[in-house]
Amino acid sequence: MRHLRLLAVAACVLCMPAPSESQSRPSLSPQDVTQINELTQAFAKGVLAKEWKTVSALYTDNAVLYPPGETAVKGRASIEACLAGLPKMTDFAVRTTSVEGRDDLAYVQGTYTMTIVAPGEPKPIQASGYFLEIRRKQPDGRWLVAVHMLNAHE
Repeated sequence: MRHLRLLAVAACVLCMPAPSESQSRPSLSPQDVTQINELTQAFAKGVLAKEWKTVSALYTDNAVLYPPGETAVKGRASIEACLAGLPKMTDFAVRTTSVEGRDDLAYVQGTYTMTIVAPGEPKPIQASGYFLEIRRKQPDGRWLVAVHMLNAHE
């Protein structure tokens, strides 16, 4: 009887699927998560200060930005030009709600709020929404944005 139990346990172990490659890869380190969060806050500060060169440097050379209701903006130079066309903001804040990833790939989810001074509007406009970023770890250790999607609340 004992041999039958051992045989049953062995059969169960042999039938269990092996961990997939993605399961065996290490997840992000606490240092990676901290750096990603710091770069997200640097993005917000740069936008508010209109430091478009600094902000666009947080994207990979071939990054894609998906602004709400607009067509995709491809490439760091085009992203810089797009951001430079934003109306004046008196407030811009981001809040990260999730950072996940493995190896050199991470995704960041969060929310944003902003106060825009739009030309022709009698008072500032409050806007908010969600963002999703895919980040790639660079050889120098920085986590740059490869894909950035923004979704405005209606």
